[in-house]
Amino acid sequence: MPIGDPMDGEVDYQERGKITRVWISTIPVSNLDGAIEFYEEVLGLPVLLDSRENNWVEFGKDDPLGKIAIYVPSSFDKRQPGGETGIVLETDSIYELHRRLVDDGVIFKLKPQRQHWGGLMAVLIDPDGNEITVVEDPEHYSRANPDTI
Repeated sequence: MPIGDPMDGEVDYQERGKITRVWISTIPVSNLDGAIEFYEEVLGLPVLLDSRENNWVEFGKDDPLGKIAIYVPSSFDKRQPGGETGIVLETDSIYELHRRLVDDGVIFKLKPQRQHWGGLMAVLIDPDGNEITVVEDPEHYSRANPDTI
């Protein structure tokens, strides 16, 4: 059934209002310029939106996948730099990424390790102490046993 115009009352509400993707995840930082250098130059994420005048910069690939935004929080913002972000990035070679980032001076809380669910995982620390998880798990969605995902 086609989705109608809400003004004529012909909308099939079961066809609308679904989550379509993760749009953006945010990371509080203490210094926007230093963080831009880290996320763009060290991690290799292209800047998609540079709104430094609004204390906001977005990174990611130019496609419909999720993006990362960094911002400097106000002093009364609950989220301050440092700690777990909940962000998990994917790589095609975790060992090569780890080697390259260590050569660039990046600290890892967890070096690449095989996990019980089958994939490889590492946790890196940005210059503000924010933790970002990276995984290499090309078979994540194809495993026969969904309990291991």
